[in-house]
This record gives sequence, structure tokens and C-alpha cells, in this order.
Amino acid sequence: MEPANLNTIGLMGGMSSAATAAYYEIINQKVKTVKGGHNIAEIIICSVNFAVIEQYIREEAWEEAAHYLVEKAERLEAAGVSCIFLGTNTMHRVREQIKAAISIPFIDIFETVSAEIKSQGKSTIGLLGTYPVMSDNFFVQAYQDCGIEVMTPSEEEKKEIDRIIFEELTQHQINATAKAYYLEVIRKMAAQGAEGVILGCTEIKLLVQQEDIPEVPLFDTLELHCEKAARICMGEAP
Repeated sequence: MEPANLNTIGLMGGMSSAATAAYYEIINQKVKTVKGGHNIAEIIICSVNFAVIEQYIREEAWEEAAHYLVEKAERLEAAGVSCIFLGTNTMHRVREQIKAAISIPFIDIFETVSAEIKSQGKSTIGLLGTYPVMSDNFFVQAYQDCGIEVMTPSEEEKKEIDRIIFEELTQHQINATAKAYYLEVIRKMAAQGAEGVILGCTEIKLLVQQEDIPEVPLFDTLELHCEKAARICMGEAP
């Protein structure tokens, strides 16, 4: 079988290593499934130190975070990638600064996920993620700008969801009690009127998947972002 002619995509990773490994595996598998043989994606990854990112998040040091990630995005552009994916929901908080610094497309996770939600005729969706994603109006507004109204868990639930992400999932720890807790929160949001739930942290896929709760549509940001990446890599999406 002849090697496929692929576009080289850029991935800003390391936020966390667990999510970045999942991006790499899923994108490659999607390309291989379509192109067959030994074909996998052409990806250049710029992986950052998650300890630096975690500190920026805790201190809400968004300008410092923007400066840090812009430099990484510029490296990827200089390396010749056709577009850039930022492999995290939380750090999309500085997406505008990244977009302004590069001349190639930045594939926005909010736009990607919102397009899938609207394609299913839904508009009111629950949102899970890190504490900033669930609490900072920036993220609510980002989805509203895409035509999606979001609901978030209670304050107590936000803190526990965030704790599980940082203390367990980013450390590659998958616990049954954490899974049960997430599923309970998802069911509660559905009972309150959510037409589905966004898994708004790229690590959540490691814990909860659609087959775990078939009665509530899940919009997995990692899966949807990877689907877009694979399609762009194969030239099936602009």
C-alpha cells in the first residue's frame, strides 16, 4: 500500500501527559482506520511542562500563561505545521493571544464541540471540567458565542470534580469511586434539564465514556478535537 499524502498538524501538548498521549493515540488510530496499512498521522508535538501550566491555573496568571504558550505556538508554526491544536480545554482561556501571534489556523475546541452539539439539535448542555472551566465566565461565554447555553454543577461538586482531575486523572489514576461520582453529577444535570453533557477536560475521557451512561449524550472534547485533527491531517476538512 502506498503511503498517504498527509498534512502535518501541530499539537501543543503536556497539559497533561495523559491527555497528550490520548491525543496521539486517537488521531493516529483514526488516520490508520481510514487510510489503512501502516499509515498514521503526521504530527509535530510541542509538549510543555505541566507543572508550569498547573501553577498558572492555580494563580489565574493568564497573561503569563499566554506568553508561555504563544512562544510554543510560534515554534510549531516555524516547524512548518499546517494548523495548531491546543490539547487542553482550560488553556483555551488564552486562545485569542495564541491566534493573534500566528498566521496559520488555530483549531478551536469550543467551535469544534459546539458544531457537533448543534448538529444534534441540542442547545442546553451541562459542562464538566477543571474548576476554571466550570466557574470562569470566559468559558460560559465562549460556548454562548457559539450558540450553546451551558449549565454547571454546584460549588461543592465543582471542587471535587477539579480535585479528581488534578490529583488522579493527570497522574494516570483511574478510580471506581471517582467514576461513580462523575456519573452521579451527570445524571443530576440531566435531571435539571441538560440535553447532554460536555466532557470539558481532555482527561475526563479516561474516566467516563458514553457507554457508561447511554441515557445522557456526552460530548467528549478530546474525541471531537481528535476527529477534527485526523480529518484535517487527511485533507478531509479545511
